[in-house]
Amino acid sequence: MKLSKAFNILHFHRRRVAFTAGALTVYFGTCYHAKNWQNEILRIGIAGSLANVVVECGFHFADTVNIRTKANETYISSANMMQKIYRKEGIFGFGKGISAAFYGAAIYGFAYFSIYKLLKTYLADKFGGKYDMAAVYLLASFTTECLTLCVKFPYDLMKCRL
Repeated sequence: MKLSKAFNILHFHRRRVAFTAGALTVYFGTCYHAKNWQNEILRIGIAGSLANVVVECGFHFADTVNIRTKANETYISSANMMQKIYRKEGIFGFGKGISAAFYGAAIYGFAYFSIYKLLKTYLADKFGGKYDMAAVYLLASFTTECLTLCVKFPYDLMKCRL
């Protein structure tokens, strides 16, 4: 790709690039400073958010190829789909929908891990002596998953459709 084409793309998407740079700076700055926070629930929420973002964004390329291969009307192998995406859209074709994946992973990861820690602590205090702790943790994780699925599903749907 020529340098002038890259500058044209940056000029055309300057607001998006500025917003994304600002959002990433705030997000990763918050993640960095969270290690000194006293509130364990918020620290675990930030750690879960960061872990979820790394995994979702790291595998977004493979997810994009997989989703488009399945959505194709005729059978096509993953290698052929990669070539098709690259020929038609260039390297940027593999990154379509990554913003939805990033924001969804950040919000979902924070919500899941902080709610799980909160419920686990609460239920362990309330039912710890009466029931097996494995059942208490299972209840906490099941409840958390049901609650946070409302957050994750719309972002996952956007990621798959973009």
